[in-house]
Amino acid sequence: MSRDPRDTLVVGGGRPVAHVDAAGIRAAALRLADAAEDLRVATAACAAARTALDRDLWSPPPLGEADPTRTGRVRWARALADDAAVALAARAETCAELQHRLLLAAGLYEHAESTAERALGAVVTVGSGAAGAVITGWVNDPLTGLPLRWSGVLGLGLLAALSDDPDAPREPPVAVAPDAEPSGDGGLGGSVLRGTAPFVDEALRGAGFGVALAAPVAAHGDLSVTGGARVLSTAVRSALPDVEVRVEPLDAGRFTGGVPAWQGTAAGSVAEALARTADLYPRGSSIPGRPAPGPPPGTIGVERVVHDDGTVSWTVLVPGTQELLSAENPFDGATDLDLMAGRAADVMVAVEAALGHAGAARDEPVVLVGHSLGGIAATSLAASPSFRAQHRVGGVVTAGAPTATFRTPPGVPALHLENTQELVSPLDGRSTAENPATPDRVTVGRDLAASDDPRDRAASGSVAQAHSVPTHLRTLEHAQAVGNVQVAGVVGPIEELLAGTGAGTTFYTVRRASPGR
Repeated sequence: MSRDPRDTLVVGGGRPVAHVDAAGIRAAALRLADAAEDLRVATAACAAARTALDRDLWSPPPLGEADPTRTGRVRWARALADDAAVALAARAETCAELQHRLLLAAGLYEHAESTAERALGAVVTVGSGAAGAVITGWVNDPLTGLPLRWSGVLGLGLLAALSDDPDAPREPPVAVAPDAEPSGDGGLGGSVLRGTAPFVDEALRGAGFGVALAAPVAAHGDLSVTGGARVLSTAVRSALPDVEVRVEPLDAGRFTGGVPAWQGTAAGSVAEALARTADLYPRGSSIPGRPAPGPPPGTIGVERVVHDDGTVSWTVLVPGTQELLSAENPFDGATDLDLMAGRAADVMVAVEAALGHAGAARDEPVVLVGHSLGGIAATSLAASPSFRAQHRVGGVVTAGAPTATFRTPPGVPALHLENTQELVSPLDGRSTAENPATPDRVTVGRDLAASDDPRDRAASGSVAQAHSVPTHLRTLEHAQAVGNVQVAGVVGPIEELLAGTGAGTTFYTVRRASPGR
């Protein structure tokens, strides 16, 4: 079969193509489809014009008019309409053929790319699994592992002892300027992040399996990321003293930047609820133009919302990790491990205590909003039968949190915001596409490196920026701007509970303390 001469070209040598933008190719194919449709419409118009000219040609001229050139002119116009229709139809077919070829090229590239990525992902999973098993076995060895275990115990204890005092006097945080615009792409480090980020979920999945395989008793026989987290959580907890969680209402004077102006109003939207959660970080939200209240470390918020009909709902705001390991602040790595291990972590205990103190009744719905560690805690609480026995869960909103290993109850709307480069959401060993997907549970993910927004490009080269709440808020904004039905389906019911005619937020500090102290 003969082909277009351009299709017979074979080119060798030169610079290889490093990357093909398959999404861009598909977008170009859609434009060609639109062009082909416009050309078909124009072809139909030309055909209609020819029909009208035919009718005019065979119709007798009006009485009193005699134009000997009229018939020739009509025949000439009819021929032009024929030629235009043929030419337009040919162009339409060319556009349609080009669209088909572009879609085929994009599909072939994506298939080849996905095959290569799957192969590399399998290598990463196996390699990290082997490393996890070897290292864990080495540490657990009765002889060779003894000095390692003692070094670990001493190191963890020292790290906790040297952590910042959460109640020490602090300087007010500096708010981000309204016109602040991050730039750059992170240089070499950013390139490494963009190249390795897609394989973090495979690496964690393999490592979790390997650690659990080498310590099956501590993992409770669960050869997964959850089992691996149980092993690590057990090891960390064995090196730290026993503590109890204390939750106390926060005095207004402890906000170094002033009590949040929104304290007496309802959040009203998912975006505002997330922004308020970010306000609870001691350093501020990092959202340009937003004031930084400067609460002490380990602060959570419980918002009481009164609706038009007099009913009440509650919104709990839980920020994320603030210390690697801390003797007093439970927003640390030890709590992260406890949560990922499926255990009752200190922050979960704190949320239940705060809701009890605030007066939340059993039949009043609670919306759980969290970023990072706070998002894990929110989803874990929603999945907890004991928590649901005390409180009616009305919705869950998380940003930058590994939540795939938790099963939220049917009928509870849940929205999870993630992106590839933050490296936190895939700590459960699952990519965005592998998260639980139900009519009530929606995950919105984004590859920041593929965005043409300079802010996303800068964030794609920095884990901190990629993981920050402002970046996740942009993801939510885009999902809502395109009118995504799935996102609207879960956001709508949640925002009904977030909006009200009256509201008031009580802030609480959460601390670890020695029992009986």
